[in-house]
Amino acid sequence: MKYAVVTIEWLAQHGLLAIPTMRKSKDGSKVILHEEYLSPYKDEEFPRYYFDSPELNAFLSSDEWSWTEEEQPEGSAEFIQVAAAQNLLNVTRAGIQTMSLTDNEALKVKSMYPYWNEFISKPLTTGMKVQYNDGLYRVRQDIATVLENQPPSINTAALYEEINETVAGTKDDPIPYNNNMALEEGKYYSQDGVIYKCTRSTGQAVYNSLKDLVGIYVEVA
Repeated sequence: MKYAVVTIEWLAQHGLLAIPTMRKSKDGSKVILHEEYLSPYKDEEFPRYYFDSPELNAFLSSDEWSWTEEEQPEGSAEFIQVAAAQNLLNVTRAGIQTMSLTDNEALKVKSMYPYWNEFISKPLTTGMKVQYNDGLYRVRQDIATVLENQPPSINTAALYEEINETVAGTKDDPIPYNNNMALEEGKYYSQDGVIYKCTRSTGQAVYNSLKDLVGIYVEVA
């Protein structure tokens, strides 16, 4: 178990609150964080200390970090509870793009992903997931600058792929087709109340309605 020293400014920049349960320097400029808060920021360098190590004990005993009982920062139990929950939420959001969630798992925690419009005029990298309207989308290729007039849609299917709940793809449990999906040979798909069987894999996403792909990639089941 490790701890790291960060500044109050660093906390604010990353949407985290300094709460009374965090050890704070006497001048109020720094706090000690548990390593779980730092997992999304592996590329950043911090002074780190192992729990109960001589280095950490000596560090906490120094004048900069020593508090008398009367000097200890105070805060209500309710504030500590809410602030700790908010910190955990923000840390999870910051690191969610690096987590290996299945599509079904990602859909269950869709609200944790950032909204597409947060990236307007900013870059997106392949594999990132973003919310748009009621959907969750995966970025298909690196986007140097996200343009406001190019949101996830059929028209930008080369850039974004809508994530849908994984189903069996059988005749009894066909995959709902959304005009932005790669078709797999032998799988069944449904659109507008009609079930189709894929006769040839597309290899990449197709955007036509399934009725227009009969005889090319699908047949009516």
